[in-house]
Amino acid sequence: GVVCFVRVVIDAFFDNDLLWTVKTFLQHAKGSFGLCVTSAQSAHRQLCIASRGQTNSIAFFPKSGIITYGSEQAAVKAGLCFPTPGVDLNYDEYCDERPLRLDLDDLNGEICLIDWGEGEGDSMPEVSPPNRHLPTYKLMN
Repeated sequence: GVVCFVRVVIDAFFDNDLLWTVKTFLQHAKGSFGLCVTSAQSAHRQLCIASRGQTNSIAFFPKSGIITYGSEQAAVKAGLCFPTPGVDLNYDEYCDERPLRLDLDDLNGEICLIDWGEGEGDSMPEVSPPNRHLPTYKLMN
């Protein structure tokens, strides 16, 4: 009855997150698209970008702390021109803080969860148990 329903709803709330929602959407959606998804629950720390049948690129600029995304590869270069007072945007070829562009797999579809955490010492992405086995990659401080 009602108790069973409430338990299922509570479990769904705690076990399903932004990444799970986008994965579920991609499994059932038809057509080609690029997505940028956030939620009130995790807007302070997460952004999910997905693509299927359409190009979608994400650029990371560690020295300035900027992340750009768009359906045109050239559009993500905008971070190179962003004024950052007190920060030297010139980087050397071997520096770990070089800008990086990630092009999502538009043919097969791909999802990128960007989680910038909640400050010092928060290096683990906030994902629900069904997604905790997925690899994580740290790109920026």
